[in-house]
Amino acid sequence: MATTGLEPLLEQQISVVTNDGRLFVGVLRGFDQSSNVVLSDCQERVFDTDKGVEQVVLGLYVIRGDNLAVVGEVDEEIDSRIDLSNIRAAPLKPVVHFDCRLQTLCAAASSLADLAMLSTCRRALGQRASLRRWAAQVPAVTFNEVKFVKEDVEKVMMELPDYNFYEFKESTPNPYQGSTLDRSILLDPVEPALVPPKFEFSKLENGIKIASVDKQGLTARLGLYVHAGSRFETPGNLGVAHMAALMGYRSTAHLSHLRTVKTLEQMGADQASVCKAGREEILYQVEVQREFVPYVVPLMVGNVLFPRLLPWEVKSAHGDVKTDKEALTGNPDSMVSDLLHKAAYCNNTLGLSPLASTRSMSYFTPETIRSYLLDNFAPERMVFVGVNVAHSELTKWVMRSFADYNAIPMKKREDVKATYTGGDVRMEGASPYCHLALGLESSGFGQAELAPTALIQEILGGGSALYSGVGSGVTSRLSTQIVKQSPYVESCTAFNTSYSDSGLFGVYGVCQAEKAGDMAKAMAGALKGLPTVSKEELAKAKAMLKGKIFRQADNDKELMADMGQQLLLTGKYGSAAEFAKIIDAVTEAEVASCAKKMLGSKLSVAAFGDVHAVPSYFTLEAALK
Repeated sequence: MATTGLEPLLEQQISVVTNDGRLFVGVLRGFDQSSNVVLSDCQERVFDTDKGVEQVVLGLYVIRGDNLAVVGEVDEEIDSRIDLSNIRAAPLKPVVHFDCRLQTLCAAASSLADLAMLSTCRRALGQRASLRRWAAQVPAVTFNEVKFVKEDVEKVMMELPDYNFYEFKESTPNPYQGSTLDRSILLDPVEPALVPPKFEFSKLENGIKIASVDKQGLTARLGLYVHAGSRFETPGNLGVAHMAALMGYRSTAHLSHLRTVKTLEQMGADQASVCKAGREEILYQVEVQREFVPYVVPLMVGNVLFPRLLPWEVKSAHGDVKTDKEALTGNPDSMVSDLLHKAAYCNNTLGLSPLASTRSMSYFTPETIRSYLLDNFAPERMVFVGVNVAHSELTKWVMRSFADYNAIPMKKREDVKATYTGGDVRMEGASPYCHLALGLESSGFGQAELAPTALIQEILGGGSALYSGVGSGVTSRLSTQIVKQSPYVESCTAFNTSYSDSGLFGVYGVCQAEKAGDMAKAMAGALKGLPTVSKEELAKAKAMLKGKIFRQADNDKELMADMGQQLLLTGKYGSAAEFAKIIDAVTEAEVASCAKKMLGSKLSVAAFGDVHAVPSYFTLEAALK
């Protein structure tokens, strides 16, 4: 069978947007050499202004060429060898964007070495989840006030599931004990009490915000967000946010490093427990079976309130700085993102790297880290988020974790606004390709141009040389105007990163090194043409953007990140349905005005790899005029 380029997506969930804006989601079960595609478990996502998003189950669907066609029940198993030539189907509306599922495609392709550049380009360039981009345009959240309660410790301990440091005990009797092999052990499953997920919000007396949504999943995803990060560093402690993150889940006043690791191991959460620093937040994250939430919440809070910062543990973490720097250098996409921020915000706020440098090692000490924690880790700057956990349960254990302790007092810190400077940063790297990004200043939170900016990103889209053939459905501007027209271009995609007071929009491309000048000229041309948007392009972009938002709402990790970042930076939370209304209200004139405003900012350029053929900054700047 001929290669279609869809092999990595088998058994993956993909989405299809039709010409009239209908969104279909299903699992890719098979395809033939003509790129006819079978979707099973297909659903149509219908957006209703009053009811939000409804799912209409359709069963088995076929994408035949450029048409979406419905097929009846099929008895035989669908697999990658199925011949679709004899399947009869009635064509519906033409499929205008079969590949609106770029995020899913990238996730499936990330294990393939040939697709590493495309699979990480959006994530590496900081495309934050779309759900939180317009939080300033949604109503403020009403928080339920939660008072601290003094409780009997013995009674509290009775609520915990049985746990031993070395092993777990059976919390319930084994129903299969004594069963022989000739006896059926199948039990009638208990019918779950399914209820629609509900977003709930609370706030403790000390100011920490708590948010949760229970989708009744088996594993709970917990995240403790702190409004800190590299932008709040000073010349005297550059890299300290990274250092603080490296000390996550080590020794605290309650548990040693060994006991912390062993506890998480016993709960099956050691690999899902991470602490990472960004530019505007530090995240402590754990994924664990939901019955062990009462253990994990105090453990996470203890890492924030009572880290011991033992000298030998701090010293042992010095090697992790070098490891993280080597990982960054070995990932060209992430490296370009870091360089572009340095160029766009030269020597200020968002231009400060989230990673510590070798120069920072001299003050990688317990005293430096503790001073940073005391300045930034007040409860008023924290948000605790839970997905697949009951809100009452989460609130209760967060309250208990803070009840008997004096939290870090709130300190006023200097409110330094991000200053967009524009600029040019280039670095030779081991990659044989040229990795080039052109950036412009975009909107931060609270500005009306956020929704138009996101739509412009969808209009530009992106594509890869491996997915540019007939039937791939990549019909965005960058795919049709650059990737398909330029055999030397490996991939090209648009990105947009939003922060609390600024943003970074642009195009990122990877090409053969000697053709960097040609690709740069084409990328500049794509940016220059942004103010001209047709009605059809805008309608398609709206459908794709809404589809992306609804898909992200189905992903626990994305949902937790959206809730935490919205509440942390804005104090508000907007659902996917609310954002869909904002998207629908955007006009062509607003998109054109937003594009012109971005083009009026200074150009930022970042290049990595073999950069000998990249044009000068002034040449690229002139190409945008």
